[in-house]
Amino acid sequence: MISRQCSAMSKKIIISFIAAVLIFLQISSSQAFQGKSSKYILDNGLTVLISEMPSNPSVSVYALVKTGSATEGDLLGSGVSHFLEHLLFKGTENRKLGEIAAQVQAVGGSINAATSMDYTIYTITVPSDAFDMALAIQADMMQFATMDAEEIEKERDVVFGEMRLHEDRPSRHLSQLTFQNVYIRHPYRHPIIGYKPLFIDLTRDDIMQYYRDFYIPNNTIVSIAGNVNTQEVLPKIKDAFESFRRQTDIPRNLPEEPQQISPRYYEEEFATNLTRFTLSFNSMSLLNEDLFALDVLAKILGQGKTSRLYRALDREGVAFRSISAGNYTPIDKGLFEIVGLLEPEYLDAIMDITWKQIENIKTAGVKKVELEKAKKQVLSEHILGHQTTSQVAYAQAVDEAFTGDYQFSQKYVDAIADVEMDAIKRVAHKYLRKQSSTVVVLKPKGQKDVLHKDEEAQHFQEDKIQKHVLKNGLTLLLRKDATFPSTALRIVVNGGTRQENVMLNGISKLTSMVWLKGTKALSADQIANKAESLGMQLGSYSGKNSFGLSLDFLSEDMDEALRLVKDIIINPNFPEAEIVKRKRDLKADIKQRDDNIAQFTGHALKELTFEKHPFRLEEEGTEESIDRITRENIMAFYEKLVVPNNMVLSIFGNITSEDILSKVKKALGDLKKNEVQLAIHKETPIEKSREKSLTMKKQQAMLAMGFHGITMQHKDRYGLEVLTSILGSSFSGRLFTRIREELGQAYTLGGYSAPGIDAGLIYFYVLTTAEKVPDAKKALKNEIERIQREYVSDEELKDIKAYLKGIFKTSHQTNSALNFTSSLNELYGLGFNHHQEYDTLIDRVTKEDIKRLANEYLDLNKSAIVVTRPVVEKQEVRKQEVQK
Repeated sequence: MISRQCSAMSKKIIISFIAAVLIFLQISSSQAFQGKSSKYILDNGLTVLISEMPSNPSVSVYALVKTGSATEGDLLGSGVSHFLEHLLFKGTENRKLGEIAAQVQAVGGSINAATSMDYTIYTITVPSDAFDMALAIQADMMQFATMDAEEIEKERDVVFGEMRLHEDRPSRHLSQLTFQNVYIRHPYRHPIIGYKPLFIDLTRDDIMQYYRDFYIPNNTIVSIAGNVNTQEVLPKIKDAFESFRRQTDIPRNLPEEPQQISPRYYEEEFATNLTRFTLSFNSMSLLNEDLFALDVLAKILGQGKTSRLYRALDREGVAFRSISAGNYTPIDKGLFEIVGLLEPEYLDAIMDITWKQIENIKTAGVKKVELEKAKKQVLSEHILGHQTTSQVAYAQAVDEAFTGDYQFSQKYVDAIADVEMDAIKRVAHKYLRKQSSTVVVLKPKGQKDVLHKDEEAQHFQEDKIQKHVLKNGLTLLLRKDATFPSTALRIVVNGGTRQENVMLNGISKLTSMVWLKGTKALSADQIANKAESLGMQLGSYSGKNSFGLSLDFLSEDMDEALRLVKDIIINPNFPEAEIVKRKRDLKADIKQRDDNIAQFTGHALKELTFEKHPFRLEEEGTEESIDRITRENIMAFYEKLVVPNNMVLSIFGNITSEDILSKVKKALGDLKKNEVQLAIHKETPIEKSREKSLTMKKQQAMLAMGFHGITMQHKDRYGLEVLTSILGSSFSGRLFTRIREELGQAYTLGGYSAPGIDAGLIYFYVLTTAEKVPDAKKALKNEIERIQREYVSDEELKDIKAYLKGIFKTSHQTNSALNFTSSLNELYGLGFNHHQEYDTLIDRVTKEDIKRLANEYLDLNKSAIVVTRPVVEKQEVRKQEVQK
């Protein structure tokens, strides 16, 4: 079956207006219409199709224009094709408003129109003796439409009503959702009727230009079927379209839809009592030899009460209202679609049965009796669907537009008759694959997860984080989330640069890197192979205050994951050869860091801001400090800090809390507890401003300004986050709007508050050109002084809060992200649920707080400023420091 989806405005004289129509045309052939048919291409490029049906008292005169919602070009998504379809009936240079419909009505005829994604078609059917009038009206509409401005606005209101009707129809809404999810690049994803904001903006000039560009003879097909004589009507057609001038051919340059390689799922609530769903697969275009076998498969699988799906659902007692399958084959790649209407609680069952039937066909194929039945259906549908003048005129017009063969329908049944059982099995394997499937579900409102009522109630509880402290002091955080069959495991340990000394700076980073490079039982390659063979993602990290491990894996591999983690924690080997390799990697990172103006300047700022606190140190260390670190140093650092009472283990994902708790106790419960004396640091306050100038062999310059900040536990933490965001957030902060506008060449800038355990840093930066540095410094100071003396507006404060809360939410969508945040908050003494207070703490900040914090923390007389400029011409010294 070849089905083509259209949105149509009906202009039937008897009934008047139908807002939208869905046309499914079953084109096949054989013994239906057998009269004389012919095709002509006129000198101006107009294609003319004529089928003589001498025993029929009527004649249908159709005009198909090869443009639809997918080919709207610069107006894509506006619905201009559909809007123009409405307007063409509103009058021409030769017929005033209402005369077109009146003339057709006067002879007892009907007039209609439809817009699809690939074409727009105008249909007139009248008694055969009124052919001249019908032809004249079509020629008039194709060439001389006027589109009165007042009528455009009136008809715009009509389309608004049609849009509302679409919005109220669940089947229509489901169809649109399906196309939006199946197609991610091709314009088939856009609604034929258009998007309201784009439709509103359509002007008369837009519509007229579109009409002139696409309604041209070499893009139009005139299709005639009925009681006519070709030799008599062909000259009339030539005369009617004599002034229809040929234009440049219109290329069809549409983006190709990429291959889908992973399943997609989308669900939405709707005001309906029943659940509707589509299960769709990437199919083919009409001009593909697999068309015939896949069409037959659609009939076997889901057409009629004896189809496989209908019988299987009925046999299993599933409460469904309808089930069908079809193969939609437009000009470009189409889709194979299974559509169901059912009681909400049966969705899981119907999906399971559907997949079983598909897999059964892949494995066992189809029966001969099923194949013969499908072939007979095609033949019957073709004969019954090609008896009227309207059916024949429509079929040959669309066949010509899609395939270039106006008699394609007549050859379709013959090709279907040649389909063999092996071909059905082959196309089922080729097209009905889970990785290329898209499921769209439209559920009744208030039953978002009606299929899983019990699970939903449980899931609400499962979202909560559970905390357990083992006897050896190990803190374990568990959170069940069955959304995906995956699990995120994190281990965080108090450490990082805060527990280093200057001589061995970088030891925490080096330890974390070598940690994964061997145990007493496994080599580095064996660990990597073990993880990768199971699709696990194993990693490590080290920062200012901690270091640790991360492991993401499929939940079914939980036992293997725990065994691997246990071995890495209890039996690390720190091979000497791996230490040498990782030192080499770190030195390369250090060189890269020192060649990056942002990292180079940032490091200098921290050294200038902090004279004693390890906040001044970089995680990678220096080349000299890395050279000093030995295997014995690493082992001592590890043994001191990696003890159960100094770490947090968290496991979030599709887990069973009780089961995991017992497994963790068994795996790590024997780790020995040990007292850890963590270093505590203090920093001397900045009494007067400090400034340092540096040079690099770069074309750009950078200005960085820093202040002493606060700890994570401090009451002003979130106030400072709001303050620095007002000044320095990307694209919306004051520095961005003011400095970018004033300097023009300030490429990148920002500002942040970075709280630590016993110290923090507030900093702002601007990357610009050397000559703009003084202006940047002045502008930065001016903005700080302005926020110190003036209250921020309520609107600005509200906007930045919304921005921060939104960023926080989007950065914690996954179990991995939430796991890491909760683990660190627990490790640092904030509590594993501290993230839940974020919105409240941000909302508490007032404009009075902002002004107070700006004066208290952004004291320009107690700042540190680093400026990095390009090296002066002919200067060979890479760095030059001048202490002011």
